[in-house]
Amino acid sequence: MIWIGSHVSMKAPDYLLGAVKESIGYGSNAFMIYTGPPQNSRRVDVDRFRLEEAAQLMQESGIDPERIIVHAPYIINLANSLKPETADFGAEFLQEELRRVTQIGASTLVLHPGSHIKAGADVGIRWIADRLNRVLDADDSNVVIALETMAGKGTEIGRNFEELQAIRELVNKKDRIGVCLDTCHIHDAGYDLTEFETVLDEFDRILGLDSLKVIHVNDSKN
Repeated sequence: MIWIGSHVSMKAPDYLLGAVKESIGYGSNAFMIYTGPPQNSRRVDVDRFRLEEAAQLMQESGIDPERIIVHAPYIINLANSLKPETADFGAEFLQEELRRVTQIGASTLVLHPGSHIKAGADVGIRWIADRLNRVLDADDSNVVIALETMAGKGTEIGRNFEELQAIRELVNKKDRIGVCLDTCHIHDAGYDLTEFETVLDEFDRILGLDSLKVIHVNDSKN
């Protein structure tokens, strides 16, 4: 079985029910959502998401809630050691997002690892792992945080598989850390997608294919 879908909207008044309807309209059996605007922390209560109706429609349409991918907002930056309050806010907001993912019935939350803001990748990696430990040690759900591969723009962490593995090595609950492979990002980071089997072999050697939870199949302006 191939599970494939796209990012669909989660807007009033139907929220999750509307997302399911849009996904079905595309002939998909999976889909990705944000629980609110990705650029800010404004969120409506999950009680307004029409969860029961969405669950019923998914059951009728053969969409497994496990195939709902939730993407965390871009404003979370767990790596910002220069402004600890920003990293701490990100950890608190991530904890809240995990609760929302659990309420929705999904089990995968995609997260951009963060940017070290010129403090150095090693420092950023330690800060990300520390905040992930703070969040996951206090969370008893089974939601997996899938760290996304990044293009490496500016001071982004996650520009190669080694950086993601370095984060996971420092996380206590390693089974709660997966990977989202973004084809646009890894292409821009220098991976040769014309040799995709070689890229997957490298991924498997460093991270293990069992950690691959989501693939974002995107093109690239480059």
